[in-house]
Amino acid sequence: MSWILAVAKLGLRLLYLPLRLLPLQNKVVMLSRESDSEPVDFVLLREALEQLSPETEVVSFCRKMTRNINPFSYCLFLLRSLFHIATAAVAVTDTYSIPLCVLRHKPGQKVVQIWHAVGAVKQFSYQSLDRPGGRSSAVARQMCMHRNYDYILCTSEATRQIYAKAFDTPIERILPLGMPRVDYIRRPDPDARARYLAAQPQLAGRRLALYLPTFRDGVDEGVAALVGAAEQCPEVALLVKPHPLSRFELPPEHRTARGWSTYDLMKVCDVVITDYSAASLEASLLAKPVYFYLFDKERYEREQGLNIDPERELPGACFRNPAALLEAVAAGAYDAAALARFGARYIETAGEDNTGAIARFLLSLMPERVRPQQETAAGAR
Repeated sequence: MSWILAVAKLGLRLLYLPLRLLPLQNKVVMLSRESDSEPVDFVLLREALEQLSPETEVVSFCRKMTRNINPFSYCLFLLRSLFHIATAAVAVTDTYSIPLCVLRHKPGQKVVQIWHAVGAVKQFSYQSLDRPGGRSSAVARQMCMHRNYDYILCTSEATRQIYAKAFDTPIERILPLGMPRVDYIRRPDPDARARYLAAQPQLAGRRLALYLPTFRDGVDEGVAALVGAAEQCPEVALLVKPHPLSRFELPPEHRTARGWSTYDLMKVCDVVITDYSAASLEASLLAKPVYFYLFDKERYEREQGLNIDPERELPGACFRNPAALLEAVAAGAYDAAALARFGARYIETAGEDNTGAIARFLLSLMPERVRPQQETAAGAR
């Protein structure tokens, strides 16, 4: 396996070598392996960049790596992305991007990591090397995992401390400028619930609970137990949105409607149930009750590890027993003040223009030689 990775890395570097001769442009390239379409962070950033600096080209390359991917199509995708990486003054990623991490970048180029979650409840990357739920340390070193970043953005000082360990990066490179998705989650959508119920009228009059389980081995057992408990709690409508990598069957009445993102569903539902996901932090922005279903906590701590222990932060909202959890949801009593403190600790940028601040920061990284003449002159004045 190691020799295959070594050959692939060498081939990528040789392919990129002539592209290094191309001049930098007034361009931002954004890369993601989280989905096949632009994630919400990229959409908001692109819109802000286009408004602040119409002269700046913004290009996105989003492609999930799957086993049945078309090799020819992916090669074309890779070649196009390498061209834009070579000519962009600023590159942004929300995942581990192999080209950005293994290639040697040109003087003046900047690489910015905007991780795909608001904070990190669970340990990841360099925190969980060689654990059952983590990466191999040998592969991480060989493939330069999370190297070459000039800056990593986050939402709080507490998250900054976590990211320094997770990305194995000097803390000076981690800036608490926020995340665009914070703005999206906080954006009011007063008609969301009415639209959802119009398509799902059987849910009217019930307390809607959105369950967002983290991907891991054994999660299907916990989901099945919670779904079973929901059958005995008719006043609560349990809607489950699985992680994209999860593969388990759900009864139709517990599936979420198609076309609704996790953040939009959060605005629809009355409460959010999760476990070790940063969804708990994101849901706190809406000031809706957040509950933790921790049926396998000891195993998860052993195999993956936690940065944030829900049972310490919000003990009254944590449950191992699915029936007890749904009874609490149905009762409606909740410590809203504790949730507010929890959210404020890990998201300090909630009341700010996260997207605008990040867009202005990216533009400030543009080398003088690639900026339009009128923009350079304006900056000199």
